[in-house]
Order: sequence, then C-alpha cells, then structure tokens
Amino acid sequence: MKTTFTILMLLLLSAGSALGQEENGEDWTTDGQSGGALPEMVVEAENEVRQDIDKGTFEFELDAASVDSFFTAMDEEVLGVSPVSGLQPHLNNLELLASDQPPHFWIPNMASTPVTTFYPGDQEGHKVKNWSLAVTDFRGSPFRTYAGGGRPPKRLDWDGLGDNGDMLQVGYPYSYVFTITDKGTNTYNHAGVSFRIPALDYRRDGDRVLEIAGGQLFVRNETALTDAGQKWLVRASDEIRHHPWSPVRVTVTAETLDLADKRADQVATFLATALILPREQVETRSVQKPDLRAEMDGSVAVVIEHVND
Repeated sequence: MKTTFTILMLLLLSAGSALGQEENGEDWTTDGQSGGALPEMVVEAENEVRQDIDKGTFEFELDAASVDSFFTAMDEEVLGVSPVSGLQPHLNNLELLASDQPPHFWIPNMASTPVTTFYPGDQEGHKVKNWSLAVTDFRGSPFRTYAGGGRPPKRLDWDGLGDNGDMLQVGYPYSYVFTITDKGTNTYNHAGVSFRIPALDYRRDGDRVLEIAGGQLFVRNETALTDAGQKWLVRASDEIRHHPWSPVRVTVTAETLDLADKRADQVATFLATALILPREQVETRSVQKPDLRAEMDGSVAVVIEHVND
C-alpha cells in the first residue's frame, strides 16, 4: 500500500527582518530601520511515504460428510453444555444438560400439511372432458378423491385428510390413480407409486398433533424405544417447548390395551424427562385397535392442546 502526503509551507518574511546590502548597490534596510518588506513567498514540497501491508492467509479444510450433515460430534458436545457452566471463567468441569434442552437442528422435521403435491399436467393430444384423482389407502380403497371437468389443474395440494375428514394413518402406504376421459369417451388411467408418511405435524380442533408411526418408535411388539424412535421424541420435545403454556397429552394406539398402556407410559416418561416436568403433567390415553397391519405396529400421537398460532 502506498500513501502520498502533500505539504504546503508558508514562509512569511516581515519588514523587521535583519537584512544587509547587495553588491549591486541597492539599498536595504538595516537593523532598527523601517522600510519595505519582501513579498510573501510560498514554498511547496511533496513527501511520499510507502507503507507495505502483508495480509496473512486463513486456511481450513472441509470434508464432504461435514458439509452434507452440518453436524459433527463436537457440535453435539458444544450444544449440550449447560449455559451456566459455560459462564465459568476457566470452563472447568462442564456438565451436560440432563434435560436435553438445546435445539436439535440436525434431526429431520416431521412432515407437515400439505403432505404431498400432485402435478397432473397437460394431457397432450387429448381433449379432456373430465378428470379425477383418487388417493388410495393400503387396501386399494379410495381415501381422498378429486374430480372436475375440462383440463385438470397444474397442481393439487393434499392436506392428508380423507373424504370423511379423517387424517391419514402415519406409516401406512398410500398410492394414487389419475384418470382422464376425453371427448371421445376414451378413459385413461395412470397409476402412481406408493408413499408413506412416517411422522406428521398437523392441527386439529385447535390442538397441534405430532403423530409418529409405532414402527418408527418401538421394537416390534415391545415397549423399548429404537434409536430412531428416541430422535423422533426429541424432535417432539423441541416442538412442545414452543408452547410452554399448553398441556400435553400422549395417545398410543396398539393391538392390545396392555401394550398401548406400557408404550404410553414410556413415551410420557421420556418427554417429561426431556422437558424437566413431573411425570403426572403428561397425560396419557391408550387405544386398542386389533385390526392394525402387523408391520405398522400402531401409532403415537403427542397432542399439544389449545395452540393459538
């Protein structure tokens, strides 16, 4: 870096200066005499100052795993440190939060409404008279139907509700059939691939419902939580903290009432521990449903009551 400074110097010579006489004979004032003064003189000078600044480099390495996950083991330890311990001058004897209070941004969010979007698209070469889209359940029966005349819309958002107003069952497979009839009365059916929603976050009658498939939470026909199940419940506890004044209720559906009762207590105990609440503040409800598909293994609904937003 080069910096240039310009300096202007003003030299004023007054009439009271001590001057002598030139060799050419011109008269000049002597000491103590008054007389004329030399004109004002301006002396200009330029001074250049060079400053060289060397900037150091900062290098760091990234691997593909850390970029993709945005989470490392160090992040987990840092986020788990108690904020009170973190204020200690020397950061000694750090304690992990037993309540698991820090937010867990690395755990996937539950699906929310609309649960899926269909894109019927234009049917080239067909003059469409009417169309229909049927979302089918695991039995192949229509669960939600849409229909209309003329060309179909470019997109359809499905909120997860069936024609009878019931919400879809988490963990169960759903599919769809798109049908068009042209003006020549020819009918064309397009069958879609099946899909499942493992966990769903939705609103119902002023409550917020976090519903998770039993197969995602528990070992088959047992009360032990799987590693994936614990993560889903950690995500549920993070969402509950957004509504600190709302009561919490856990509803468990299983093939036997005894299994539903034990699972409900397991989930309620996990949430109470994570939220630092007395166990009795998490209400539980058990539902027996013997006709469940074996591989689905029931469901768990964490209901946050009277949610305003």
